[in-house]
Amino acid sequence: MSTQTKPRTSYWERRKGSIYLFAAHQICDKFCEAPKSVIDIGSRRTPTLEWHRDSAERLVSIDLRQPYAARGVVSVKGDFLDYRPDAPFDLVTCFQVLEHVPDAGAFAKKLLETGRVVIVSVPYKWKKGKCKSHVHDPVDEAKMRRWFGRTPDYSYVARELSGIARLIQVYRSDSPRANEGAASRYLRAIRNRLRSIK
Repeated sequence: MSTQTKPRTSYWERRKGSIYLFAAHQICDKFCEAPKSVIDIGSRRTPTLEWHRDSAERLVSIDLRQPYAARGVVSVKGDFLDYRPDAPFDLVTCFQVLEHVPDAGAFAKKLLETGRVVIVSVPYKWKKGKCKSHVHDPVDEAKMRRWFGRTPDYSYVARELSGIARLIQVYRSDSPRANEGAASRYLRAIRNRLRSIK
């Protein structure tokens, strides 16, 4: 009896038929139709940048270890927090990354500074310990609001047939909600100042 090991399937092969990726693609098309420049953060060799190949003149993939590499794609191996783009992007995508990042708030702020439309996905309400590399589970809308300092412009929960859910959110720089975080920080500072006077 031979003991053959099955070849390991890639991260993309395991996920490419996911409902959340189908939903994320539709959401990208809805909120940023025909972007001229797109950056995907934490790509892990996934080809989601290909969704925008027809319109984008500038495609960038950044990942700590495995940026997506293809014709016409600038692949950056490095830490997104250290990345300094030449100009803002029309679209920033970041799928299933924030839950791995120790300082998710700083990462979220950098996402918002990097482009006009930011679309992110995170595991939705996964139990702590379900995935060893997740440092923030469970993630929900309240946690995302703290990280991004504002309410998203759009929010959608995509559920797989297995029951696993992922939260997809959209943040636009031209939204009235864009200044929400600054306004609430200002009001908190005023309240704290008033308390200290009493």
